[in-house]
Amino acid sequence: MKFIDWIKYFFGFGKDTLYLDEGALVSQEIQLAIEAFAISTAVSLISNAISKCEFKTYVYGEEIKGDEYYLWNIEPNKNQNSSQFIQEFISKLLYENECLIIESNEQLIIADDFTQKEYAVVENIFKNVRRGDMTFDRTFKMSEVLYFKYSNDDVRKLLSNLLKGYNNLLNMAIGKYKRSGGRKGIMDIDSTATGDPKFQEKFDELMNTRFKKYFEAENAVLPLHKGFKYNEQNGEGNKKSTSEIVDIASITKEAFERVGQAFKIPPALLRGDIADIEKITDNFLTFCVDPITDMVGEETTRKRIGRKDFLKGCYIKVDTTCIKHIDIFSIAEKFDKLIASAGYSVDELRIKAGDTPLNAWWSKKHWITKNYQDVENLKGGESD
Repeated sequence: MKFIDWIKYFFGFGKDTLYLDEGALVSQEIQLAIEAFAISTAVSLISNAISKCEFKTYVYGEEIKGDEYYLWNIEPNKNQNSSQFIQEFISKLLYENECLIIESNEQLIIADDFTQKEYAVVENIFKNVRRGDMTFDRTFKMSEVLYFKYSNDDVRKLLSNLLKGYNNLLNMAIGKYKRSGGRKGIMDIDSTATGDPKFQEKFDELMNTRFKKYFEAENAVLPLHKGFKYNEQNGEGNKKSTSEIVDIASITKEAFERVGQAFKIPPALLRGDIADIEKITDNFLTFCVDPITDMVGEETTRKRIGRKDFLKGCYIKVDTTCIKHIDIFSIAEKFDKLIASAGYSVDELRIKAGDTPLNAWWSKKHWITKNYQDVENLKGGESD
């Protein structure tokens, strides 16, 4: 290729014009997807919180760490640790409104897909249970699986229908923002141009191609055909204002609040606000996390323990106190009060604080100060 031909190719020579195209290389439309972002943020927050919980196993009323404890807290299967397993489990439950877990070769497996046939008075059955590229060639009864359903209504579908309106409003706000800073001008066309047999062809190319690239480019030159004259209008109307930015931020905030309400998450926590973080975290645990962990504890207990052993004090409990970070120096007085009132032993409180138990005879005992006495043992005065 000759140098002059390369120059023509690079700068976009036509038959009559020269155009410098710089914006075509860097211009890209970015579409904000607030629905996916808000729901993903909510699901990630909940699943990460529950993955920090400890699955406690009790046998005849006493906390025991055996095979069942190891399965839920360390290694549910050969390909996942407990944190990965719980995050996937809770995410699937929230995204799809249901989740199926089966046991195979003493491993807990989360099903990617399945078909459920429901009955009124007998057990439901599950067919076509698939994990990855493997489909189990058997039918599972309800008593043989762990089946979780988040809500009677599909929260994600309801949110999708609701947030479609917010997406439309957001697109309108983005369009308004673009128009507020748009470039406008006046095109003069004289008879010289309109008399050209190729006028319509040149006009369409100019308006649909060259002007589009010219306005999108950060820096560009726009040569015009003979008979065309363009005058840029640089008035106050093309200056961007902050009102459009506020509109976009308000719509996004409103969408996050609706998602927070749907998943029982305080909107401030979902947005990342840190004001009154302790109060909103307690609210999050009470109304969002606890109902899910209660459901998980009940389903695992009734399927893996059973009624007979449950009545003897055997059960599985999901401990949500592990979610909140504990600063032992800020709660030293509360620890002292819990020990002094015989509420907890020293070892129990050390475990809750993240320390290892001492396993001494005195650290396992429950102590009470002399300030706490039976009211019937008080003598004299008004107590008598």
